[in-house]
Formats: sequence, structure tokens, C-alpha cells
Amino acid sequence: MNESPANTKLSPWTIWVPIIIATLGIVVFYNYLIYRSRIDNDVGRPAILGRLEKDLELTERNGKTVHMSDLKGKVLVISWVFTRCPRGCAAVIAKLMKLHQEFGNEPNLQFVSFTLDADDTPEMMKKFASSLGIKDDDNWWFVNGEKEAVRKFMTSQVQFRPVQDMPEADRLSPDDKYIHDLRVAVIDHLGHVRGLEDILNTDPEFAKFWDEKLRKDLRYLLNEQKKNPYKPLETK
Repeated sequence: MNESPANTKLSPWTIWVPIIIATLGIVVFYNYLIYRSRIDNDVGRPAILGRLEKDLELTERNGKTVHMSDLKGKVLVISWVFTRCPRGCAAVIAKLMKLHQEFGNEPNLQFVSFTLDADDTPEMMKKFASSLGIKDDDNWWFVNGEKEAVRKFMTSQVQFRPVQDMPEADRLSPDDKYIHDLRVAVIDHLGHVRGLEDILNTDPEFAKFWDEKLRKDLRYLLNEQKKNPYKPLETK
């Protein structure tokens, strides 16, 4: 005899499968909203290209010993120049001076110009900066250090291209000794390399692009620093 419909038992899966599907749908949709929110908030977010892992002892143009660790928690604008450079160094500094005029009042921003020439003395760096109209400013260092330590720091951590010796046949003067990276590095307040800006690109359109990108990245990183400031670990 056939069972009547009233006596037919429902499988538990008949009830639970729709519930599980509906729950999964809610979870997927919720995760999608979080994902979209992160994308929207990260529009214009500079990529992480590297990180400053080790400290470095340096001599500033005022003759004082300083350390890169003194700048923890600040956004950094790093350049690589030397005082007797007959090529693009002065042009890089000139562009950075305009940037300094725009952002120099930011308490969480520090400009750092390294010299790649081990023979550059504090007096020479001070004269170089003064000749370009740069005053002794707390948020712009001109620094030198032990030659190999500086070059290793700049290439392995800041991600600049290695220095090369200029062939004698190509030198503009006896001081024209080096081929070096004229880009500007932007470091966030947590020590991440977030930009290598080619502001001295020979193509005017590309140079304009990098100028604008540098400013855009700085605004983003300074805002990021204000939202999530660096907090040193407490020592017991």
C-alpha cells in the first residue's frame, strides 16, 4: 500500500540546504562590501617597493652625528647628490626646494640629501646647500657617512641604482666622476619605500607626470601618517 502524503517524512537537508545557501550568500556579499571598501580607500595608494631595515650613522652639514633611526615616524624625501656634481644634482635640489616650499611646514616630513662622494666634508655640504639658497633647516639634512655603508644603504634599502664611475672620455670636468641615480625616493613613516620618482626625466611630459606623482604620494603618505602615527615599542 502506498504511503499517504501526510505520512511522508521530510529530509533534514530539505530544510537546511536553503538556509546554508542563504547564509553563504550573505557572507560572500559582506566580504565583497569589505573588499570594495578597501579598494575605494586605497585609490592612489603608493605601492610598497622596499623597506629601511637597518640604521645608519651619518654626519650632517652642521658637523653633528645623526642616525636614520632619529627619523622614525616621519615621511622621508631622499635624494642622492654630491657637492661637485656638474650634471643634474643642482637641478634635483632645485626641484626639491619647490617641494620644500609647499610641504616644508609639515612637522612629520623630513628631507634627506645624501652625498655619494666620500670626500664631501660638512663644510662643503653646507656651502653647497647655502649656494642653492637652502637655510640650515631642521627638516632638511645634508649628510655623508662611511662610503661603502652609505652606498649599500642607498642601493639595498632605498632601492636606488648603484653608482658607476664616469668614463674619463665622457667627463665634463675632473669632478665629473660618477654616474648615479637622480630619482627621488619617498619613504613612509613606517620605513617602507613607497616611490622612486624620476623628476628629472628628459621628456617634459614624463617629468611633469613624476612631479605630480611625487606630490600626490606625499599628500597620501602624510595623511596616512596622521591616521596611523608611528608608536615606538615601550621598553620595560
